[in-house]
Amino acid sequence: MRAIKVPYLKHSELDHAAAELLRKYSEWKGSPARPPIDVDEIVEGYLGLDFEVANLREYLGMPDVLGATWLEDGVVRVDESLEGKDGRFAFTVAHEIGHWVLHRPVIEMEKVTLPLFSSKPDAEPKPAIVCRAQARKQPAEWQADQFAARVLMPASDVRAVAHALHGDGPLELAGLDAGREARLLIPELRSAADGIIADGNFNNVSNEAMCYRLLDLGLVADINRPQRSLF
Repeated sequence: MRAIKVPYLKHSELDHAAAELLRKYSEWKGSPARPPIDVDEIVEGYLGLDFEVANLREYLGMPDVLGATWLEDGVVRVDESLEGKDGRFAFTVAHEIGHWVLHRPVIEMEKVTLPLFSSKPDAEPKPAIVCRAQARKQPAEWQADQFAARVLMPASDVRAVAHALHGDGPLELAGLDAGREARLLIPELRSAADGIIADGNFNNVSNEAMCYRLLDLGLVADINRPQRSLF
């Protein structure tokens, strides 16, 4: 499966895209979308897509596949290996939503100019987007990850809980920068993430995902690092 060529998106553009999805979903359901964000309902209800849990690894012949989206058929599938792993499962669903919102228009335009997804009349339809567990992310996969984090952990909700627990400034942690340099999430950061998850009802979010969200939002900082205002 080839990599999707996508335009560069700024963080602010990803913020806006995720916020718009949640706004429109809230209008559709008639009440504000609050954590835990029901990504299954977004897929099946608001977007009107078919959603299935399947043995994608066998079906697609890829041992590391997590999810896939069939654009023409309007189908999102998540691999059955993620069942029971609430954080990974919801993040994968939100990731596929990201592809649908951000990248479907790009792929549809490509199909007009270059029929890369054409197939024989009786051929089994193939997914336009396949998401695999890979350490090195292609731009489209990185964008979908960032979108998923913003949908599952809206900045306003995360900030509200963090400020209620730790005050208005960032939570200062010893060894945070050293841990990041070593590509480690220090225990104190994981503990802070657990607190946000519990108090904010982010019960379909993994500890790891919340750790990175706190870092991205500047809600945690190394105790020895000069501080900047959050606003």
